[in-house]
Amino acid sequence: MNELMLITVYCIVDDFINMLMNYPIGQELMKHWQGKRGPKRRLCLAEVITLNIIRFYYRVYDLKTFHRLAGNRYTAAFPGLPNYENFLKATNKSFPALLLLLKYLLAVNRGTEAGGLFFMDSTALPVCDNHYIASHRVAKGFASRGKTSKGWFFGFKVHGVCDAEGALLNLFFTSGSVHDSQVVSAVTEGLEGVFVGDAGYLLQAENFQALYEKHRHIMSAARKNMKRLMSGEQKQLFRSRSIIETTWDVLKERFQLVYHLARSMTGLFRHYVYSLVSFLFRPILESNPLLLSVPLGF
Repeated sequence: MNELMLITVYCIVDDFINMLMNYPIGQELMKHWQGKRGPKRRLCLAEVITLNIIRFYYRVYDLKTFHRLAGNRYTAAFPGLPNYENFLKATNKSFPALLLLLKYLLAVNRGTEAGGLFFMDSTALPVCDNHYIASHRVAKGFASRGKTSKGWFFGFKVHGVCDAEGALLNLFFTSGSVHDSQVVSAVTEGLEGVFVGDAGYLLQAENFQALYEKHRHIMSAARKNMKRLMSGEQKQLFRSRSIIETTWDVLKERFQLVYHLARSMTGLFRHYVYSLVSFLFRPILESNPLLLSVPLGF
């Protein structure tokens, strides 16, 4: 990553953390970050978050590998980079601030949407290969078996809503066994307009009516055993659902959303959220040609 991109990410993150400090939640967050005892951290919270965003932006799957690369390439920008063990602890400590940053970035995306067309879908987040389900321990009691069009999996689901440009507006995590129709109200919270989804979003009449009264019109595809009339415009809308499916594909292939190496639930969801935050930073970094004019560091 060139110096200008690095500075851009750091400035956005640092400004966000400074803004949080004006509120009680930000002050409590900083107390959590600093801890009650022990030496002062060599990296500030904004530096730790920036480094991890860089990691996902450049597809470095393993944190230890990234720490070694950062030590070789970013010592000038981050002279206080600690050893791997302390960097891992600092990365885990950054998780509460990271959640607030994710919520903030989604709110920024929603800020320009005042009623319109949206697409909603969910994607599976398996925590292990199926033949390891019986021996998996990290997510035991939290994850569950679910089924998609590609088959069974063991893990979680992330449900999302995006606009016609593919920008994520809302996200909601559930266990793998939770049906899509059960989280329609939660995942569309704060939005008004037409929401296009697959057959998994078919609702009971009373639930459909309740959402309609909140100006959320749910358009769900029909199951294979159902007969429904459809206009040409509706058919085109359902074909356009590929927008959010492409978003999931980019998150999984480009930003490594699926993770099998976690040793704790904190580490697992830290990975998920950093992947999502890095994805939300992509339009900021790639929309400005000045940021891309210098050769990349990785």
